[in-house]
Amino acid sequence: MAKTDITPKRQDEIIDYSMVAAVSDVVQISEVRLVKSQCFQTPAAASSKHLLDIQCRTRVEVDRKNSSILVFLDFRLMGFPTEGNRKEPNLMIEATFILIYKATKLRGLKKENFQAFADTNGVYNAWPYCREFVQNTVVRMGLPPLTIPVFRLITPAKAKAMATKTKKSKQQKNA
Repeated sequence: MAKTDITPKRQDEIIDYSMVAAVSDVVQISEVRLVKSQCFQTPAAASSKHLLDIQCRTRVEVDRKNSSILVFLDFRLMGFPTEGNRKEPNLMIEATFILIYKATKLRGLKKENFQAFADTNGVYNAWPYCREFVQNTVVRMGLPPLTIPVFRLITPAKAKAMATKTKKSKQQKNA
């Protein structure tokens, strides 16, 4: 299987790390749970080369009474054949994980803090579990092994574009 175009959903957003740090400074992971999974393949999946697409949706719930944060992560991997019908996936693996964090304090933290935390730390913390789940599931499906790449907050191309834009902006200010 060819591996290309593997990017989490929220990668193109600008991240305010101060919003994330306000939460990450006061939490520890207490549990990671797989709560839902589903997969399918077509008969052609085993013999096809694929373009892979990984999507991730996050949702967060805060339990202030118990000082805990629940981050729900819905991962979806779809494999599209490189030849033939490229509109419908012939491989799909979905998994929902819940990460439960215990907090030392939640005072002063807002909904935006928790969502920024879920979109960065939550995904980053769950990524290895998703990778392992996909790797094991693919083998159990009788397909060639597949290793999901490391999680990147932004793609190298996006990082380069942002650096170029920042450099030009500074040059214009200094001109």
